[in-house]
Amino acid sequence: MSRIALYQKYRSNTFDEVVGQEYVVRSIRNAVHNNQVGHAYLFCGPRGTGKTTMARLLAKAVNCENPKEAPCGTCENCKAAEAGTHPDIIEINAANETHVEDIRDLIDRARLAPMLGQHKIYIIDEVHQLSSSAASALLKTLEEPPAHVIFILATTDPQKLLPTIISRCQRFDFTKVEKGQIKNHLLYIAGQEGFKLEDTAAEKIAELADGGMRDALSILEQAVSYSEGNITEEDINHVYGLASTDQKIALLEAVFANDLTSTLEIIRDYESHGIDLKRFTSELMDVLKDAVIYGYTQKAGLLKVLNEAEAARLSSGHKAKELLNMVESLMKALESYKTAQSVESYFEIACMDMMASAEPVTFAGTPKPAVKRAPAMVVEPTPEKHAPEKPVEHKAEPVAEPAPSEEIPEEPADTAEPEENMQACNEEDAPGNDEAKSAPVTKIPQMDADTVLRILVQCDKKYKSEDAPKLKKLTDGLVMDRYAAALRQTALAASGEDCILLGASMDAVANNINEEQFNRGLYEYLKKAGIDKMPFAVTDKVYKMAVESYRTLWSEKNLPEKLDIVRYEKPKETEAEKIDPEQRMKDVFGDDMVEIIDEGKE
Repeated sequence: MSRIALYQKYRSNTFDEVVGQEYVVRSIRNAVHNNQVGHAYLFCGPRGTGKTTMARLLAKAVNCENPKEAPCGTCENCKAAEAGTHPDIIEINAANETHVEDIRDLIDRARLAPMLGQHKIYIIDEVHQLSSSAASALLKTLEEPPAHVIFILATTDPQKLLPTIISRCQRFDFTKVEKGQIKNHLLYIAGQEGFKLEDTAAEKIAELADGGMRDALSILEQAVSYSEGNITEEDINHVYGLASTDQKIALLEAVFANDLTSTLEIIRDYESHGIDLKRFTSELMDVLKDAVIYGYTQKAGLLKVLNEAEAARLSSGHKAKELLNMVESLMKALESYKTAQSVESYFEIACMDMMASAEPVTFAGTPKPAVKRAPAMVVEPTPEKHAPEKPVEHKAEPVAEPAPSEEIPEEPADTAEPEENMQACNEEDAPGNDEAKSAPVTKIPQMDADTVLRILVQCDKKYKSEDAPKLKKLTDGLVMDRYAAALRQTALAASGEDCILLGASMDAVANNINEEQFNRGLYEYLKKAGIDKMPFAVTDKVYKMAVESYRTLWSEKNLPEKLDIVRYEKPKETEAEKIDPEQRMKDVFGDDMVEIIDEGKE
């Protein structure tokens, strides 16, 4: 013997039991209690949002023998309505009874007086499927029905109705039920039925239902059969071919890393486990959208799919434009699926297209989220012996009065020790021509991942929290000198006792800050603002690799030794600089323009 479906068993029997649709419930309840019920109603909205339920409640309430408590559920009319045997409540499915003869028969029967209650109620479901002649036949009766007749029309497609029918009804638009309300209702039903439902599983069902309570209850019932009374999120994913958030992030990180082999292996593994790639594509778009929103706003309350840690993990190191280009690739894939013979092939191509958009740089002006942070940059003192000098590449892109800077490789093929990667730090070590001696040479070691890793270990959040407001004061000011301009193009990544690390979205910005002459000036600039620390800049790609290594080694308790920090010393005055102040004035303004006044003489 078949049992009653959950959506039938838990259909609302009173206005208080209706989930969602607050404005509709309030309006109908007030009309019933104040004896102001209209002669025709039109309920519109998506499937499973309560249109038919509300129509039945209204029909039951207007015939209830206790108007102040309607529907009371205890009187004869209410009991007959709940059992579906009330002779004065007639439900018609317009999908079946769509001809003009059916409507004319309805109109003839409507003239008869009610048998049990005070009103005769006609509930016409899917009314938009009436033929044009049937709809026209209904018009006159809708406008001037018998005093004891109430028409309640329900439809998911109101735009297909004749405007003359809509204008004769009180229209109520039902909206999708909120996910939180669906989740809470599912948990309540699980408690009533005596089976276990995890919160995450209830959230997943609410998401799948897309605002339809009936769909949610149908999914719940299927999940109960599959899981034998203990429903987990994994059960829902398995039954409906869904992927977890971690699985979506894993694929995106493989795309971000331009690792085609891993990307294809992940896709084929998901496909072999029955994951619906069409739905997966739509869900990836939602994930990327959340990453863009968090990258711009840093507000977890605006996220719909990801939590704050996940959004920070994805948004860190990527421009908004880059992520939106990926969304566009997925949108094209969704359109292609309509004619595709192999969805998997189209999805793989979409992922390759996303790889072409992957460009690891941060949102402009947006600090990296704390979840991706590791402690800040430090630098080892200049060694006595230097590696042979490497050719210097000059960046064409100017950054705030740039000086020529040396290109720092993002990821050297063979990572050497920092001492081997350091450049010559004085003119005597440079090539022996005047042009080479005059070129600025960086004193900072190559900022490769291994070097950064060795200097991350001595940083701490407390230093960052101290330095952040000081830097913000510099960047928020109106000063437009070269140092303030450079700082505006960076974000404070981390900070230590003796150094600060600035994350730069462009190589040119990082190279300019790390150039010795500019770096020395920036050090003095920060020192005046209360930050007596060595400044260093690193590109986002190198920083990201270093952070990943840091996490791995930290979990293994195998972090490397820290590097030392050497601040710039105040340059000593040369003999040429030790000139008498009076003579300096004369050199600048001329002997005729300078008069020396001895305050000791009258």
